Amino acid sequence: MYLIGMIIFLFFLQAAVGMWERRMVWPYGKPDLTVKFDNPSSYGAKRVSEAVQNGFQLLGLAPDLKGKMYRINYALLVSPKRDCFVIIGMGTILGKRLEGTWIHSPIADGRSYYTTDKQTCVEIDVSRSWKSQLVPVRSFSELWKKHCEWIQHNSLTAYSLSKGHELEGFRKLREDHFRTMRNNGLIEFTDSSATYWRYTIIGALKNSALNYFIGLSRAVSFGRFPRTA
Repeated sequence: MYLIGMIIFLFFLQAAVGMWERRMVWPYGKPDLTVKFDNPSSYGAKRVSEAVQNGFQLLGLAPDLKGKMYRINYALLVSPKRDCFVIIGMGTILGKRLEGTWIHSPIADGRSYYTTDKQTCVEIDVSRSWKSQLVPVRSFSELWKKHCEWIQHNSLTAYSLSKGHELEGFRKLREDHFRTMRNNGLIEFTDSSATYWRYTIIGALKNSALNYFIGLSRAVSFGRFPRTA
């Protein structure tokens, strides 16, 4: 009974945090080639170097805008065909190291399929229109290969972001996504400029349920199940 009670308590605690926590629609600052924060490992430099060797274009390094505790640089890159937008995060949150890579493929109907190498980088989309794949590999090349195989397996066609406006295109994809979530009653914007958002009751409960099931399943299977979510 104690264990069941604790699970129920943590479930509703996570939902309450989701309703209280404000999040940003666009958390990336203006990119340039300046490193804003010290990086605690060589992860980011190696991943960026490998991506560039694979033909990806580096758009710059963007600081995290969420607050002083987020001392994170995000390398923003685009694939040779501009049909993949890559974010490589490196830095610390409250002194704790954060590193991870996201490879996004934007789909014409507003969906986005992204592959990441770290469980901590997975954010389950309660609208189920953004799908994630967790592939804990050691190189960017392998991560990109697994991502391309996933896209092909699902018979998806990613559209190419406009040349010279890739950053703006990816930002619009995020903004449209959160507006759709708002229209479906899953989130609400907390300011008139629609910069910040938080979950509604329905969105928070759904988010808590999905994170419990998927997070626990991935923990006990060492990230193997479910591979996509």
